[in-house]
Amino acid sequence: MPTQLNEQLRGFLDQWQARQRRTAGLQAALFVRLEGLRRIHREWDAYDLITVLLAALHLVIENDRLSGGRPRHALVEDITSLCAWQQPDDPPATHHEIAEAVMDLLVNERDRQTRMTDRYVRPDADHDAHYVMQSFAFVTAAADDESDEPVLRATPEAINVFQNLVDFDPFDRLSAERYRSERMLKRRDYDEVLDSVERRTFSVHGLAAQMNSLLRRIVYNVRDVDYEDDVVPRLTDIITLVGEQVEAEEKFADAVAEHFHLNAPDYARLQHLNTSLHDLIMALLALQGSGDEVRAAFEAEQDRQLFTPRRLTINPQGQLFAPLLDMAPGAAADLLEPLMVRLLGPRTPRVLSLPRLKDVMTPSTRTTSEPGRDPFDVGDLRTTPDDLDPAVLAAVQDILDRVTEPTRLSTLLNNLRHADFLGDLAAPAARLVPWTLAVTVASAYGGFHTSDDDLPPAADAFLTGRLAVVRPGTRLAAAGIAGDDLILIPRPR
Repeated sequence: MPTQLNEQLRGFLDQWQARQRRTAGLQAALFVRLEGLRRIHREWDAYDLITVLLAALHLVIENDRLSGGRPRHALVEDITSLCAWQQPDDPPATHHEIAEAVMDLLVNERDRQTRMTDRYVRPDADHDAHYVMQSFAFVTAAADDESDEPVLRATPEAINVFQNLVDFDPFDRLSAERYRSERMLKRRDYDEVLDSVERRTFSVHGLAAQMNSLLRRIVYNVRDVDYEDDVVPRLTDIITLVGEQVEAEEKFADAVAEHFHLNAPDYARLQHLNTSLHDLIMALLALQGSGDEVRAAFEAEQDRQLFTPRRLTINPQGQLFAPLLDMAPGAAADLLEPLMVRLLGPRTPRVLSLPRLKDVMTPSTRTTSEPGRDPFDVGDLRTTPDDLDPAVLAAVQDILDRVTEPTRLSTLLNNLRHADFLGDLAAPAARLVPWTLAVTVASAYGGFHTSDDDLPPAADAFLTGRLAVVRPGTRLAAAGIAGDDLILIPRPR
């Protein structure tokens, strides 16, 4: 069962397809063949072949207009110079080969210079789909009375395609279309006038789309928009456009009104034309509103994006914490440590001093439970922190007194294996020296500041005021002791 087009789409096809589709087919004939040429000759990728093609077409058109055409070899020489200008280091043979290939494309040398064809679909009288074949050529050879060699001349299709590729400034296009409308109106060619008005409306809508795109860029990231170079020139152009075009379109509407009366034979078309002119004026005024909206949006987004804290745009639980929980501890530490260093800055580690550590680790006695006694009260201390072995403390102090140059903790611990470092210290006490030394040095690096004012006097034995301790980031290799391999540096006196 055949499918019917809806009424709106049929109207669109009737309005634009006959011209725009045929023009697009002409352009495709050039650029599709050019892309095929590029695929065959990958060694030509450094050349701008589209510019070469358009330059060749322009030369054919201009020479046809000025002198009635030029021989092919003369045009090829000009195109060869353009190729040499692009890549002067390539061989001249390559430049000539590209120029010949582009000229072959224009004259359709591949199909023996026959006319090209394009097949497209459009609705017939019953609104069913049927295909139309159009044939065309861009460059043809013609005899020359002054020479035995034929000259190349441009066809109307080539001129129209080349002119349609020109990107007019939008304001100049609107002015040109309105001038054309005035001429068509004097000839009472109302259909052409209507087409011209609709093209002007499309141009205004195109400018409005550019303003909306600029507005979206501002809202997304105001830093991405250069106000002086992107916003100010665009707003200036819009102010100029609206100021000139609205007044001109209103005058043109008055000219149309002179043809508009109830007894006019073209009343329906004139009524449609009047509605289209009204839509065009409204589009121009809406464009002015878009300019004001862009200016206000830029100022508002400056305040919102640049002068307020950034909002969190992720789900912390699902996108941040859950993946961290699945990572191994070492991998999580490697990932988070650089970030935490930047966020928190240098932080002194909290390391217990030896007396404080002794205080925390000393066991206490348990008393029998009594009615009303707190079950979490562990009773009085069995011993006091002052019972640190004086011989061990003296051995540690002696080791630290011998440090006269930067020395690693691992070096001190390894030296303890030698008898002269421990002297006549008994074996049970000698076994405590490495651990006591490591805790002393660690507490000197990261002191744990407590609010207690009654630390035992033994704490004074571990205040190494003449030594500075730094952390190089390497680990200890001593047996039985884990941690950082700190470096002890004598302080200047």
